[in-house]
Amino acid sequence: MNRTIGIVIVILAVLGLALYMNAQRQMGPNWNDGTYTGESQRDERSQYGKVDLMIKDGRITQVDYEEYDSDGNPKGASYPYQEAIEAQSTLEQRLIETQDPEKVDNVSGATGTWNKFKEAAAAALEKAKQ
Repeated sequence: MNRTIGIVIVILAVLGLALYMNAQRQMGPNWNDGTYTGESQRDERSQYGKVDLMIKDGRITQVDYEEYDSDGNPKGASYPYQEAIEAQSTLEQRLIETQDPEKVDNVSGATGTWNKFKEAAAAALEKAKQ
């Protein structure tokens, strides 16, 4: 009888520890709610990316990303690499899904945009921690 009670207590303790560890892992970073802006460094052509992230209940709920040319103008329909422009909405959605810039997969033909996006998002999230 005492042995059975001991086994049940051990099982409950292990189960409790497993549930606690799982809850901690799912909580993720401790971001403050609000809207945060981050920018990437300028690349070799002096181009950069800028992201605005909305955090609600500690999670990324909205992402707006824009890239700028060397004159500080948003890249648009006249930009010669339209894959980069088209990739922006995909990267925004992937960040909402993953909640981690380092887990956002690249989009074919837009590696430079991907790198700027991750850097800008990481900078914005760093501000959300403060």
